[in-house]
Amino acid sequence: MSPTRRADPDLDALIDEITADANDEDEVLMGFEGFFDEQAHFPCSGTILGENINVLSVAADDDRRELVATCQRSGRRYEIALLDIDIQADPPTSRLIAAYRRWVSA
Repeated sequence: MSPTRRADPDLDALIDEITADANDEDEVLMGFEGFFDEQAHFPCSGTILGENINVLSVAADDDRRELVATCQRSGRRYEIALLDIDIQADPPTSRLIAAYRRWVSA
């Protein structure tokens, strides 16, 4: 286990809970998607490339093998990689985003 992983036992416990029954990366992404569906609160604000957006939801994308956020700006909807967005969200949603970022970087 890397020193980074030891630095935050709360996020590690959440990641362990999300990934407990997963056999591969696709199942892990489905696990994260389920937790976002159940525990995250949308819409919330975010920025990408300095532009303000509203984040409407987060889901797994089989074609991209990552979580993507459905975002809205000026009445148009876009799907953007979750890792590319700076999201300002409530604590439960922020915690899930932090866990996902941590899992990806492990």
